[in-house]
This record gives sequence, C-alpha cells and structure tokens, in this order.
Amino acid sequence: MPPSCHNKCNACHPCMAVQVPTLPRSEPVRPNLDRAVDPVVFFDSPRNKYSNYKPLGWKCRCGNHFFNP
Repeated sequence: MPPSCHNKCNACHPCMAVQVPTLPRSEPVRPNLDRAVDPVVFFDSPRNKYSNYKPLGWKCRCGNHFFNP
C-alpha cells in the first residue's frame, strides 16, 4: 500500500507516492546463522531462480525530487 505523501514534498505539488528500487549494499553480505534466512543472501544466490529480484521501496516524488514518506 502506498504511503501518504501529504506535506512530505516541502510545499512542492503534486506530491505523489512512487515505487523506487532500493540501493544495493556496498559491503559483502555475510550470512548470520542466528537469524532466519537473510533475504539478500537468499536472492543473491546463483542457484536461486529469483536472483534477478530487485526489492522496491516507497518515496514521495515531486518533479525530479524524491522525499522520504
């Protein structure tokens, strides 16, 4: 469900919720055996059929500017 972008674009109009790809991690991922399956390790596995999965997040957009909801 998209977030509310009401008053999130610093008085820029129209302020609309859009889905954007999340940024990849810059450091290598090391699995933590104390936690459940790490989704980044799971989706980056070469044996996984979902290796091209790119998680999306929500931002508020006005013109060429993006703001956090």
